[in-house]
Amino acid sequence: MTDAKSGLTRLRVVQPILTNYSLPVFLELAQHCEVDLFFSRARIGAGFGEVSLPAVPNVRYFPVATLMPFGERLGMFQRGLLGSVFRQRPDAIFLSANLRDLGFWCSAFCGWLLGIPVHAHGHGPFKKKRISVVYRIAMQSLLRLVRTYICYAPVVRQAFLDNGFSDSKLRVADNSLVNRFPVLPGEKAGGEPGVLFIGRLRRHSGLDLLLRVIARIRQEIGLPLLLHVVGDGEEATALRERAQDSPWVLFHGEVYDPEQIRRISLQCFAGCYPGNAGLSVVHMLSLSLPVITHDDLRSHGPEPSFLRHDVSAWLYDHHNPEQSLYQALRSLVCDPARVSRMQQNAFAEYQTLTNPTLAERLWAIIRESEKQPHGKLSENVLPPAELASRTRAGHP
Repeated sequence: MTDAKSGLTRLRVVQPILTNYSLPVFLELAQHCEVDLFFSRARIGAGFGEVSLPAVPNVRYFPVATLMPFGERLGMFQRGLLGSVFRQRPDAIFLSANLRDLGFWCSAFCGWLLGIPVHAHGHGPFKKKRISVVYRIAMQSLLRLVRTYICYAPVVRQAFLDNGFSDSKLRVADNSLVNRFPVLPGEKAGGEPGVLFIGRLRRHSGLDLLLRVIARIRQEIGLPLLLHVVGDGEEATALRERAQDSPWVLFHGEVYDPEQIRRISLQCFAGCYPGNAGLSVVHMLSLSLPVITHDDLRSHGPEPSFLRHDVSAWLYDHHNPEQSLYQALRSLVCDPARVSRMQQNAFAEYQTLTNPTLAERLWAIIRESEKQPHGKLSENVLPPAELASRTRAGHP
């Protein structure tokens, strides 16, 4: 059933790939409007797993091929996307923002041309230490085409402002997931020997580091720590080979059943993502696990910005990773009272991030944008000093 309070009845959602953690967001959006979901299949072996497409009211699935005539870094586009925009004329378009994707640019331009509100969703300049002239021009152009740019987290919006972009079209919807099988803090018995890793086994996951640190703790202190690894990917075979003489490393493989992950997590006192993390940290919070990861937040995705050191997480020093991670794990495992407090804070943080849910936040932004006239352009880019002055004066 569509939302009777909104004139928007059909939303086109375009995703480069569809994942098990993103699909529930779009299924929830379908409680408010009809959703046409365009996506490409993930590459086999990348660690995203197979995605089951349930037959539910208000959702139509459109798997499309992604063509890359100029390679992965430039010029990709999804076949048939633009023609269907002209034929079907959705009421709004929701796009995963990728400035290197020709299909993304064409969809945004066609929506603007046809008077269809376009909403881009991404992390903007968050991971960039400095932006080039080309990037600035591209982002300025994008902000003129879209009705809103929905930021993954407040730090993404701040990155736009720090780089002198206008905030007139910026909105924030904390990127999160709803775990249907969470673990309440009271379910933790205390003294669990496990550390949980959830994520794709890829470059920069940092699992090699975690293996070395846990082996060192077991050898030097005699603590019988276990490492539970949930995930798969291109580095899985190499990691299994390195851990073949370490029976305390338990590889569970590609697990997407949240109830099974819950059962695994009950054996753990903390979660750890030693590399560059993303949405996995929210999943760990939902399991009442304080998250251990490094403190170079710009190297992560935006999601670790939700973590608070010594409250819901331990952010160790990325300049001295092995010794710092060693001290973090050792300190926590030797301090049950601190662990218990952080487990309670972790779950409270998860509740804050998911109330309202990401889908509800997105829908509120999309509905609110219906009040804006078509063709309204972003304000001119302001110098940083003027932006600071506006902020001090109480402007958002």
